[in-house]
Amino acid sequence: MAMPNSPSSSAAVFDRVGPEGRARSKALAAFRRAVSASPGYRQWLVRAGVDPETVSDIDEVPYLAKPDVFSGSVSDWIEGGRAAEAAELLTSSGRGGAFSIGVSSRAEQLAVQATTDTALRAAGANEHSTTLLLNCLPMGINVTTALATVAMPSVNLEMAQEIYERLGPDFDRVIILSEPLFLKEFAERLYADHGAAWSATQTNCIVGGEWVSEPWRAYVGSLFGMPDPSERSDDGILISMGAAELGLNLLFETPELRALRSMLDDGDRGAELVERDHGYTPSLFAFDPDRLFVEEREHPNGSTTLAFTPLDRRLLPLVRYDLGDMAEIVPAERVNVVLERHGSPTRFATPVIAFWGRHSDRIAAGETTIRPERIKQRLFSFAAEAAVLTGRFYLDPAPALTLHLQLRPNTIPTPRLASDLSSFLGDVARSACRVEIHPHDDYPFHAAGDYQHKPIYHSVT
Repeated sequence: MAMPNSPSSSAAVFDRVGPEGRARSKALAAFRRAVSASPGYRQWLVRAGVDPETVSDIDEVPYLAKPDVFSGSVSDWIEGGRAAEAAELLTSSGRGGAFSIGVSSRAEQLAVQATTDTALRAAGANEHSTTLLLNCLPMGINVTTALATVAMPSVNLEMAQEIYERLGPDFDRVIILSEPLFLKEFAERLYADHGAAWSATQTNCIVGGEWVSEPWRAYVGSLFGMPDPSERSDDGILISMGAAELGLNLLFETPELRALRSMLDDGDRGAELVERDHGYTPSLFAFDPDRLFVEEREHPNGSTTLAFTPLDRRLLPLVRYDLGDMAEIVPAERVNVVLERHGSPTRFATPVIAFWGRHSDRIAAGETTIRPERIKQRLFSFAAEAAVLTGRFYLDPAPALTLHLQLRPNTIPTPRLASDLSSFLGDVARSACRVEIHPHDDYPFHAAGDYQHKPIYHSVT
């Protein structure tokens, strides 16, 4: 049986010929560059019992994880061994209990700009019209683009609203970049101030940071007056997934994948598309195979997570780096069959990633485990309930299973909120449970008004 951090011949990858064969060759070349450039990586391979000179296939390379790289000196892993050579340093959120660090050269920054521009084009930006990019991401994440004017209110709601309302109408469109719960509160404030769904101008949004449900997208989009997510429209909310140490926008949604996910969410939760059923519909992402080699890593218990190998030269080279995200690689042929079945003319030439969230985000409850995504799905299923909640919650399994919820400022629970959610959670957990609803400022698991830190949905071990 393969150990969790050892090479595994059972790792699920794409076909070994054609484009896949070329991708594997590029990944092997990235491994050899990393061995040559990174003292820390060479030392780690030695400790893992791997002689890099004998490696002839990417499957022979051990998987990396965050503690391998970031529990000691990060500089040892950087090409040349000096963080001072970097143009930019970026920390992760630390949500998993430890910080990772992104280390970018100036050449990498130019590459990031190119991928950012690609994402903004998917949201409507181009050289022939004006776009305001409202960067509401936390942690001072800088976004450079040649396609938009960038405003950086970060997670200050008042500043973001001031820029959007006063300057947004001067542009042909606004693209809001944020994490989900910030965008929800931002849209609700606009709705409250204007008395109806309101947009300063044509508005699209790109969200990242955590898994979001289709009911969340439909609810927040309705506050901006956006089309239903199932419509094949260029307008609406798109999802992006990245990591500080690997770069932003690693995996990205397209309008076609958004429409497909919405249709699957209304039906069989994607059973016709994916091989696994976790009780909710996965996000569907595309990726750039010229930039990334993506593998589906199979663990001894049968679960699968994604491993990434960036193919371009990096100051912090990471090979077969496992972010711990539960996912499945769906061949393009299967994606295209499902698209055709749903009447879409779109076809994909490369695989699609079905993404369920962090593998570690599961809470033991009696005889079963509960994933927080199941609760996210339910919280936004009814607009009246979604409107009084921030979306933050905490699931405490002991001594009795209890779901803690946070109200938005100056709201009260809907009449059956606690009883309906208790019934829902009881069905999921197959045991009795309690629901405790906290006023906004009294919620004990997240500081009121804090959008800098990601929500914690359960105890992190």
